[in-house]
Amino acid sequence: MNRPHVIPLLAPFALGYFFSYGLRTINAAIAPRLIADLGISEAGLGLLTSVYFLTFAAAQLPIGLAIDRFGPRRVNATLLLIAVAGCLLFAVGQRESVLLLARALIGLGVSGALMTSIKHNAQWFSLRELPAMNGWVHVWGLVGAVVSTVPVAWLVGTTGIVGAFMAAASVGLAASLLLWFVAPEKPHEGEHESLRENLAGTVSIFRSRAFWSLATVAGLALGSHMAMQGLWVGQWLRQVGGLGEAAVGQALLWMMLAGAVGALGWGQLATRLSAHGVAPLTVYGTACGLHVLVLIALAANPAVPAPVMTAAYALTGMGGSLCYAVLTARFPVALAGRVNTSVNLLIFAVAFGLQAGAGYLLALLGSQFGLSTPQAYTALLLGLAAIIATTLAWALFDKPHPGPASAS
Repeated sequence: MNRPHVIPLLAPFALGYFFSYGLRTINAAIAPRLIADLGISEAGLGLLTSVYFLTFAAAQLPIGLAIDRFGPRRVNATLLLIAVAGCLLFAVGQRESVLLLARALIGLGVSGALMTSIKHNAQWFSLRELPAMNGWVHVWGLVGAVVSTVPVAWLVGTTGIVGAFMAAASVGLAASLLLWFVAPEKPHEGEHESLRENLAGTVSIFRSRAFWSLATVAGLALGSHMAMQGLWVGQWLRQVGGLGEAAVGQALLWMMLAGAVGALGWGQLATRLSAHGVAPLTVYGTACGLHVLVLIALAANPAVPAPVMTAAYALTGMGGSLCYAVLTARFPVALAGRVNTSVNLLIFAVAFGLQAGAGYLLALLGSQFGLSTPQAYTALLLGLAAIIATTLAWALFDKPHPGPASAS
């Protein structure tokens, strides 16, 4: 089967991930409005924001089975309609309980946006092309994150939360329609598997050392990056940096722009270097190692302009997205959906736990250990750096034998 033009291959999935990532990080920009309008506490804000990650994580394994069985196009198009419903509910919700339900629906509805893209790319592109193609999808996700900063803050100021989420719903609906009517579909092996065979493939992934040696650091590094970027970096700028809302908005904007550059740059770098014999795992390890150094620098709270620090945080953190291409190459293409949703389960479980728990942890460090707010943030950041560095060492120096599901 001849490969279609790259635009209809990538664009519908990229728009879906734009929609997904924008909604993931939008609360960092509208947090002051939610607190002022609804009286939500810091801990309540963390829960409201992170419930996205909870439903997202819970859906990963069923979605992995569905992607490999029914194909990425149909699964993503259907799920995005659930996210559209969540946006509409968030737009009209006036109580915290309603907003929690809406945010949960949004998380469920966008839970397949990236994983379907990676499976789709694995079907149509070679393993050497895969990091770059995945990078393009990640770029559009980060463009969505960019839009969720200053532009969304302006839109909320102009039309209120209602207008912002109505606009988001229209984007999600457009992405779903493009997936149904524009995106090509390629026959795949998994559509002929029985449910029992489908489940056996998932079990074999979790029994594979080739999976766990990378998935552990991937879950911690990318999961913590998502949690911090989606809420707590903004709060760190306000509470430790003492920045006003305009300055925070600018720093978050630079963070998202740098993340978009990182998503594309790391993918392109891995693809180009692989042609010269440099393994994508080496590039991934370099990115994660640099991210650890940035976390330590943030903990030290140096006299560096906030946009520089947030840009460095995002630029290095987005190198973590290479984990999907590295893991995909370790398993047969027929398992690509289940492999990537399995690691995504870990990533989003960490993201939920950290984003929901960071507010409580920071309060505990203050009340029980007498730490000031800057000291509490320092402890949090140094703890993250230490855990990521430890698991990264395992990923880089362990040489796992191929597991029962592995292709290499």
